[in-house]
Amino acid sequence: MTDSPIKVLCVAATGQSGSTILTRTLGELPGFFAAGEVGRVWDKGLVEDNTCSCGQPFSVCEFWTKVGEHAFGGWHHVDGAAVGRLRDTLSLKHLPLQHPFALPLLQWPSMSKTYRARLERYMQHMQPVYVAIHELSGGQVIVDSMKIPAHVYMMALQMRDLDVRVAHHVRDSRGYAYSQIKFVERQGDPSHGDYRVRRPPWKSALKWNWVNQSFDHLTARGVRSVRVRYEDLVHDPAPELRRVAELLGRTVTSSDLSFLGDGEAELGSGHIPSGSRGRLRSGRTTLREDLEWVEALPSEDRRTVTTITRPLLRRYGYRLDGPLHEAR
Repeated sequence: MTDSPIKVLCVAATGQSGSTILTRTLGELPGFFAAGEVGRVWDKGLVEDNTCSCGQPFSVCEFWTKVGEHAFGGWHHVDGAAVGRLRDTLSLKHLPLQHPFALPLLQWPSMSKTYRARLERYMQHMQPVYVAIHELSGGQVIVDSMKIPAHVYMMALQMRDLDVRVAHHVRDSRGYAYSQIKFVERQGDPSHGDYRVRRPPWKSALKWNWVNQSFDHLTARGVRSVRVRYEDLVHDPAPELRRVAELLGRTVTSSDLSFLGDGEAELGSGHIPSGSRGRLRSGRTTLREDLEWVEALPSEDRRTVTTITRPLLRRYGYRLDGPLHEAR
């Protein structure tokens, strides 16, 4: 155990929001270590042996091998599938509306003795992983891109030995809804299907609302947070990265941002074992907003999504009649 709380930055977002870009660029700043979706190390790492962003399978990645040794005396002492199932019970994955129903329990776990016991068991597995990452990274801020509300709530409200801040990453609801109707090959376990889950735009709009409102509620609960719009990040990343770093008490200099160029970033490989395919790209990387939805999302669906998400779009400063920034 370390003498002072371990600093963790949780990237909170819907899926397909461009949060991998935020995670990767933060990982280039001095004092930050991009660890990816730490809560998926059990299934994506131990069970499926995902490829780490360093190019090696999780099982032979030097960094994550050391994490397992430091945390548990080796990953072979942990039943990854069992811990993954335990994690899923905390988000009530067996229910149709799993995550919304889980959030009250994560705020007040004593409402259910069974839930509280499961939460304690799961945190007993998570805590040594964060300690190991902290020590092996040289005490850097851990950037955890797990995203989902249940994980972020657990981190921010229940893991008392950690100093958790939240970067609430938002993407235009119309862009998010369009990303949910595209066919995208699924990574990992083929038994889950060839393609990522697709949703009709109205359902994506509802999910966009409740996910983002849940993170707004965390801010109301006193969790220190900063909101980052995906569109601003790719349009002009430097000020957004500075704002996030300030949340952790870090000052970012111009030289710290030398990896940024005009519409691009020079990204190292790092050690991110789970997340979108964007984690596997390194070197010179283009930063450009995905505006395919402007032309490709059918007008009826666009009106539906805009209507359902209008209050939050306005609160977050989005335009109702088009994209936030013009294409470069």
